[in-house]
Amino acid sequence: MSIEQLKELFGNQEAILELVQLEGGELALRNAGSEKEPLVTIQFNEQVKALLGEQTPVIAQHMIQAALYALMENQMNQLQAEVVDEQPKYFS
Repeated sequence: MSIEQLKELFGNQEAILELVQLEGGELALRNAGSEKEPLVTIQFNEQVKALLGEQTPVIAQHMIQAALYALMENQMNQLQAEVVDEQPKYFS
């Protein structure tokens, strides 16, 4: 995913995201204050909810943080690869 695609998805580079619980019980990540379709939804089955208890939203938050971290790390690796792959202008 390119930076341009991320800007289109989040609206700008400084997006404020919120994790909310939808009426059906799903946890959703969306742009703060947006009524658009969520960027990500997470749904745990009843057994997992019972196991996690009150920690369910915390676990969902950690899952989303890990995904965003991996996405940003991938973007940084691509940017660094583009710089390294450029041919030098002068050879010494």
